[in-house]
Amino acid sequence: MSNEYPYASMRDNFDLSAYFVVGPEDCKGRPLTDVVDQALCGGATFIQLRAKEADASELTDMARDIAQIIEDNEKSDSVAFVIDDRADVVWQARRKGIKVDGVHIGQTDMEPREARALLGDEAIVGLSAETESLVQLINELPDGCIDYIGAGPLHVSTTKPEASVGGNDGSGKTLDAAQINTICAASEFPVVVGGGVTAADMAMLAGTKAAGWFAVSAIAGAENPEEAARTMVEGWKAVRGDKKHGYAPRVVAHTPAADTQAAQEGAAKPGSEATEKKFTNAKDAKDAQKLAKQQRVDIAARGSKQRDKAHIRKTKSVPFTYQYGSYDLEVPYTEIKLSDTPGVGPNPPFHDYNTEGPKCDPKEGLKPLRLDWIRDRGDIEDYEGRRRNLEDDGKRAIKRGRATKEWRGRKHEPMRAKDHPITQMWYARHGIITPEMQYVATRENCDVELVRSELAAGRAVMPCNINHPEAEPMIIGSAFLTKLNANMGNSAVTSSIDEEVEKLTWATKWGADTVMDLSTGNDIHTTREWILRNSPVPIGTVPMYQALEKVEDDASKLSWELFRDTVIEQCEQGVDYMTIHAGVLLRYVPLTANRVTGIVSRGGSIMADWCLRHHQESFLYTHFDELCDIFAKYDVAFSLGDGLRPGSLADANDAAQLSELMTLGELTERAWAKDVQVMIEGPGHVPFDTVRMNIELEKSVCKGAPFYTLGPLTTDTAPGYDHITSAIGATEIGRYGTAMLCYVTPKEHLGLPNKDDVKQGVIAYKIACHAADIAKHHPHAMDRDNAISKARFEFRWLDQFNLSYDPDTAIAFHDDTLPAEPAKMAHFCSMCGPKFCSMAISQNIRKAFGGEAAQQQIVKEAAAGIDSEALAKAKANVDNDVVSANVLSPEEILAGMDAMSEKYTAQGGKLYSTAQE
Repeated sequence: MSNEYPYASMRDNFDLSAYFVVGPEDCKGRPLTDVVDQALCGGATFIQLRAKEADASELTDMARDIAQIIEDNEKSDSVAFVIDDRADVVWQARRKGIKVDGVHIGQTDMEPREARALLGDEAIVGLSAETESLVQLINELPDGCIDYIGAGPLHVSTTKPEASVGGNDGSGKTLDAAQINTICAASEFPVVVGGGVTAADMAMLAGTKAAGWFAVSAIAGAENPEEAARTMVEGWKAVRGDKKHGYAPRVVAHTPAADTQAAQEGAAKPGSEATEKKFTNAKDAKDAQKLAKQQRVDIAARGSKQRDKAHIRKTKSVPFTYQYGSYDLEVPYTEIKLSDTPGVGPNPPFHDYNTEGPKCDPKEGLKPLRLDWIRDRGDIEDYEGRRRNLEDDGKRAIKRGRATKEWRGRKHEPMRAKDHPITQMWYARHGIITPEMQYVATRENCDVELVRSELAAGRAVMPCNINHPEAEPMIIGSAFLTKLNANMGNSAVTSSIDEEVEKLTWATKWGADTVMDLSTGNDIHTTREWILRNSPVPIGTVPMYQALEKVEDDASKLSWELFRDTVIEQCEQGVDYMTIHAGVLLRYVPLTANRVTGIVSRGGSIMADWCLRHHQESFLYTHFDELCDIFAKYDVAFSLGDGLRPGSLADANDAAQLSELMTLGELTERAWAKDVQVMIEGPGHVPFDTVRMNIELEKSVCKGAPFYTLGPLTTDTAPGYDHITSAIGATEIGRYGTAMLCYVTPKEHLGLPNKDDVKQGVIAYKIACHAADIAKHHPHAMDRDNAISKARFEFRWLDQFNLSYDPDTAIAFHDDTLPAEPAKMAHFCSMCGPKFCSMAISQNIRKAFGGEAAQQQIVKEAAAGIDSEALAKAKANVDNDVVSANVLSPEEILAGMDAMSEKYTAQGGKLYSTAQE
């Protein structure tokens, strides 16, 4: 099997004692996943999916859902799952990363050797056999070909499903205890018996040599499948106990197909070529070694081992009291311990802003940090909330009858305002300094009055929905540190809930200040619930995406009522800010007709389509005041979307973009009038020389509301590198006051980002944010630069790595060209080597000639033509080898520099060389 299948084989670890066969037609109209869930709760140890009428696509979807149910029950490592007959579907599902452990085939289905060759040595293959003679034939199969036998029927069955594992030739013949024992004795493989089995058969079956029983309607057709399964399992265990009954010792089958596959898999493993594969010439061997080495470097760079070891999350306790209560605020920060400077003394630990949040079990979620602060103000109420329905999770959930992976962790009733807006802007305008404001001031190392005044003026926003109490308060505004947003979310073709939660924790680990869930695929509501309950940072969404999913992707069916209901749904879940494309007006749409790339915003294009189809103004614009009233009840911030942003340099700064901006300015003031927080989304692709103009125009038109930009990308020519093209523009626009930068990953314009893409995007934008903060002279912005520069000059390599944004990549790259262990902490790197390290030379100059005053004296005396005492002493030190062997005379330094210059030119200006060179 391809190494794309990520799960461990269960071929040596399955239990046949309670084998449940099920398909949609067996469930009496109930969702298949519900019946499987109940059977698992009742003790089923093996699941077979049997759906003869389903096509490959439908079977794959069912398999995905059943695998998820097994995982939800935390039984992925103890309950095996196979599909009946369709080895091709099993192969396809495993390549897609769905946990299907194997196939069960009948005598008239695929030949067992073909199934084994197709699925490889790690899959389970079961085979039906009704008689002793058939069992003896099966024993003649090559070693390792199959893993168990299904025998039956036990009772006469009128339906094929009832005998699907054991076979049913229609003869009416059944098995008794003696025949079962004969078959089991003849078989080299464990035997599972069934066909019409009920709880009444358990004592008899448990008294035979069978490894287990299989059942269909006794469980699937029962009124309570869980209770039915439990009764059968308990009846079996009453005789057999808890002993596991499953696999026979495995012998790997070496078929030509399996050998070819094994070779291919071996070639895909990093480093395997250099140690296992044999080569016919030295060049191939050397190339393989280089590739394996590069793969090891890449793998190390993708990790976070050193970062997790060096970047320690701590909290600072800050007492806070106001009219509604007293609290000890535990404000997080990252501590990076530094080593001593040789010969000088200790360096204090470096403290940095922390976005990672406390660790938690993703299935339980984070503790509600702000819940007491919110309740103690006395201006909110709990209420039942809107009734959730399957439409919230989309078409596939409706078809299945449930979401893929329901949230079962911490839950609370939704809260909303009682008598007045409960936004941080409202409190700020009424002179109230909240715990959230003090928390933010401590994180930002600023006075809390600056936080309050910027919020009151609308120049900053603090996205903190009262229904997302897990979030640690943060602020977005030009007077504060430049913030970074990371986008994620599933799509119609890829990703899962687990992957999205993993991306969330991965993004916040590397420094994302907020995360936007842009899910457009399966289980939108449930995915968002998992993300919110595990997120220590504010979560943003584009509610239009979910609204469109509810009308089966037909924009013409959208309505204000449907959209409003979706917004309230997300407010009650805890979404902190929402992108609303209310500036896309009917009269602006024709302005995009002659663009090179048209309308590139998904939300903007949806509203443009709706406006043209209905010949009406956007309902987002006409109902904007109602949206403000909703947001004010939950403290949700507007992120007014740039639905007509340019998607190419050719379309930048055109009439469509600027017309929408004017409308966003109008909407900003309407939101502020209702004490609702607002930030403005900015352009995507603009030439570098117009970046400053865009931020200055936004400040003027939108009265200083925080600007939130995607990049901007400053060239359209670098697919695969747009995290770089956009970080260039992001630094420039951040320099002039953009409050938050939305990251771009290397996958921009190409596909849905994975974990590694998320990391690269976040790191690129951490650099952009930091460079912007330095450029705008933000207090303490250069502290990290000063610390890492000092460590670099003092050859404190580990401190230099740990102070970087990505220690693991820094270490991997440094060690790559210095393979010898002693060289890794030496006072040089592979760039210059031991003799030509500029910093080592600089240190030697200081040792030989003293500090600034002493060197200035030498300069003065040299200008006067005097051979100074200091210079003579330095020369004597060099001549007498009093100074370190690394100390060079001034003449040697000049000669060395000349030699390196000649070498550099002779090598064609090549900056990097290998350790051997």
